Amino acid sequence: MGEPTFGVLGSLQVRVGGAPVRVGGPKPRAVLATLLLQPSGFVSVDVLTEVLWPGGAPRSAVANVRTYVRSLRQALSAAGVPTDGLRTEPSGYALEVAPGDVDMTLFEDLLSRARADADRGDDESALRGYEAALGLWRGGVLQDLPPSVVWDPAVTRIEELRSLAVDRCLEVRLRLGEYAPLVAELRSRLAQDPLREDLWRMLVHALHDSGRASEARAAYAEAEQTLAAELGVEPSAPLRAVGDAINGYVGRRRTPALGPVCQLPMDVPDFTGRAEEVGVLERLLSTAGRQPVVAVVSGPPGSGKSTLTVHVAHRVREAFPDGQLYVDLGGLSDQPRDPADVLAEMLRGLGVIDSAVPAELGERAALFRSRLAQRRFLLVLDDAAGGAQVGPLLPGTGGSAVLVSSRRRMPALPAFHTRLGVLTPEDARALLGAIVGTDRLRAERSEADRVLAGCGSLPLAVRIAGSRLANRPGWTVGALADFLHDERGRLDQLQTGELEVRASAELSYRHLPESAARAFRVFGELADEALPGWLVAVATGRAETAAGGLETLLDEHLVEVVGTDRLGLQRYRIHDLLRCYAQELTDAEGPGVRRRRRLRVLDALIALARCANEAMPTRFLGVLGEPVAPAGPARALADTVRARPVEWLETERRVLVAAVESALRDGHVAHAADLAIELAGFFDMRGYYGDWLRTHRLVLDAMRAPSPGPTPYDPTPPAPTRTSPPRTPPTTKLPTTTPPPRTPTSPTTPPHAPAGPPSYGDAPSDTRAAALLRNLGQLHLYQDRYDDALDAFETSRALFAALGHRSGEAVAAVGSGSVYRVVGRLDDALGAFADALRGFGEAGDRHGGAVAHNAVASVWLERRDPDAAAPWLADALELSRELGDRHREAQVRRRIAVLHELRGEPQAAHGELERALGIFDELADAHCAAYVQQSVGELCLRQGNARKASALLVDALAVQQQLGDRRAEASVACLLGELHSTTGREHTARRYFHRSLSTWRRLEVRDQAEAVHAKLRSLR
Repeated sequence: MGEPTFGVLGSLQVRVGGAPVRVGGPKPRAVLATLLLQPSGFVSVDVLTEVLWPGGAPRSAVANVRTYVRSLRQALSAAGVPTDGLRTEPSGYALEVAPGDVDMTLFEDLLSRARADADRGDDESALRGYEAALGLWRGGVLQDLPPSVVWDPAVTRIEELRSLAVDRCLEVRLRLGEYAPLVAELRSRLAQDPLREDLWRMLVHALHDSGRASEARAAYAEAEQTLAAELGVEPSAPLRAVGDAINGYVGRRRTPALGPVCQLPMDVPDFTGRAEEVGVLERLLSTAGRQPVVAVVSGPPGSGKSTLTVHVAHRVREAFPDGQLYVDLGGLSDQPRDPADVLAEMLRGLGVIDSAVPAELGERAALFRSRLAQRRFLLVLDDAAGGAQVGPLLPGTGGSAVLVSSRRRMPALPAFHTRLGVLTPEDARALLGAIVGTDRLRAERSEADRVLAGCGSLPLAVRIAGSRLANRPGWTVGALADFLHDERGRLDQLQTGELEVRASAELSYRHLPESAARAFRVFGELADEALPGWLVAVATGRAETAAGGLETLLDEHLVEVVGTDRLGLQRYRIHDLLRCYAQELTDAEGPGVRRRRRLRVLDALIALARCANEAMPTRFLGVLGEPVAPAGPARALADTVRARPVEWLETERRVLVAAVESALRDGHVAHAADLAIELAGFFDMRGYYGDWLRTHRLVLDAMRAPSPGPTPYDPTPPAPTRTSPPRTPPTTKLPTTTPPPRTPTSPTTPPHAPAGPPSYGDAPSDTRAAALLRNLGQLHLYQDRYDDALDAFETSRALFAALGHRSGEAVAAVGSGSVYRVVGRLDDALGAFADALRGFGEAGDRHGGAVAHNAVASVWLERRDPDAAAPWLADALELSRELGDRHREAQVRRRIAVLHELRGEPQAAHGELERALGIFDELADAHCAAYVQQSVGELCLRQGNARKASALLVDALAVQQQLGDRRAEASVACLLGELHSTTGREHTARRYFHRSLSTWRRLEVRDQAEAVHAKLRSLR
């Protein structure tokens, strides 16, 4: 077995060929550790930020994370560790590694094999497996790095597996008769943990079987004394059985003073899953000794709280030999049970006659506590109404334990609290199989997964669905899945006999105060996403009571907090089936109420999106509407949104996209258009091309459709600056090498360009439509659909011209010019850029002026004329810096780097690219940063620095592939082919050349394809 490349079971280590590899300072090492704790899994930038800066991240955190990943990639590549598996994904990273490459996953694999050997009865193979697995441990997990709460779940899990492996190894050695070393090791472990009955049992067993009978009896006596002194209990049944055997009185009966009482209901015969919760509760209840233990199991309707508590009670009943009491407290009935009545019932169960039961609640509670003080009872209190009902029913001293189930949280109760959620996919599938039959399920596995999705893995729903299938052998699993597909009728399908999901949800809903009921109904109206509290408040229209309503829903487990977003606000989610019930309730409210609610939400989202867009660190797309001050609960969020616009847009992206679609369904086309336009710049910055294309096309399609009638909407698009007839792009004198003089003007509108479906001849004549088309043109340009891009830009340009909107017309002209430049029509590009330059000047748009100057320079650079490009770049840089437009400054510096390269000044070019990369990293613009990385990598390649070039280009390739920029992907793949060719790795070079060639051929760029093909032929 070879040594793993990566190690976390001890200090963090990377080894290649037996030699250690240094991977940088504390921050890159922490990044690597986080990725290794979740091998081949996605790790978000937010998670890495929490690990690196637990006390609060700096503003440059995203850029710093990117830098650490880049340095990590470079260090691994330099040491010969393949870095293709270190993938850059949207908003995070993943490290693909084989199981044998990380000591943690290798440990789990060896442990699994050892367990399998033990189950087959091959103890010798099992022992070798356990010892090999434990031999991988060099100390505590990541013992040389500062701990992180982010790592705690993974670290706890693997350390528990280590503890389990040690125990299993001891048991195997006991079965194999390795008594002498085993006795020494068991005594050592008992010195550290003297309350482990399983270790005492093995020690007594080993001493007895090795012929040391007197020592075995002494060890058992010591165990009895230790447990009595520390816990006030006698040994459990397994240890007692070993003690009875060595003391020679097997079969002796120990009769408690009071006959055992067992009131537990029957355990569910097909109980499935919940292994973690069952294990936690069993371990907790087993600690009852000098003091009682109370455990509360709470959760949403249908989560199986009662089933779990009864199941656990049956599993631990032997630990409570004096008896088990069970009471249904009727918490959600019309009349929850009075604690005094419950105490009287339990006292009778303990043998107290009716005449001896006190009249007062306090006296009954005192007598109950006295009866339990010297005994070990298990109390199961099902369906509790709240802490006030449960408090008087708790024991005060002794070794008893209490299991409580409730839909409500009871934080004031002195108890261990377990929240029960939905089943894991595996457990849900196992439960369905136990009811329906595994053969039937196996034959229709994909359809069974659809059924489970419709049930939301809620145990009650899964049980009902399984029962319906079991009672209808003629049904296919797919038929039930189809019935459950429709949200509006889903609850009708989830009922059988006395089981009904709707009734279970209704029991909780009817006890809610009005503020909480109103908030609950809102979840049936809004997007099926985790929602912030302020949005719920907007929808209810009652900001002053919304927070209290949400807290009540949390206490009732009707919603759950699923985390804190980037702005530090809690996010709330409702289970899918509860959401179906909430939809039924909203349907009963009437269309007028629902329409007003959705409009309130839409107005708030548009206002906040404009706040964010105005404050964006980059000026990309969009003709911005007039600023509108957010109203109601959104007003308090406005300053936060302005301070952190990208974080807010990222947090609410799915809600915002869903709002565009919802607005179109309601016929609010103008609202939908305004929101889509405000989102385009953010989509561009983060590369969310699917959302960009979908929102814009949906709105444009709705604009072309006949309108059902006007919808009132106050915010209006920007007023035209002048009127002029529609026109086609004019023939313009090409810009000379000297830029025209700049006149001081005030900034107005941002730059960039658009796109849309293949034909735009029937586009509506509206400023919103023009902006949407311009934005779509830019997207088509990014994704190499040049004809579509030019069609969209030119249609947008004509619409803006007809509306007299000079700045919008100029931005569309820049888009057309960009298409011309990419396809090699450089004269046409200069003509379009000249039109744009004149339009920006007339509109007083200095941001646009910076764009146009940079665009003209790009054509001269394409013609390899740095002297002609220089004055245009100087003006573009000066304008960008005057305006504080850092993104535009970075774009200009990319062009200046090309200028230096053309002049044979590689060091100056490298410096400009590093400055540009720093700005893009700080602005979290992954797309533009990838372009700059490509340029830096290409420069390093030409300067002979293959290692740095490889790390940069691999990272850039991953980003471009994720963003769908095929032209950039083909270029970077070709560069990587050249890199590996020059370093003698022809097989890898050939793979990258093939990738580049196939991409160029799909794009139908024949000259580039032929150039790459020639490079391939040269390798043969």
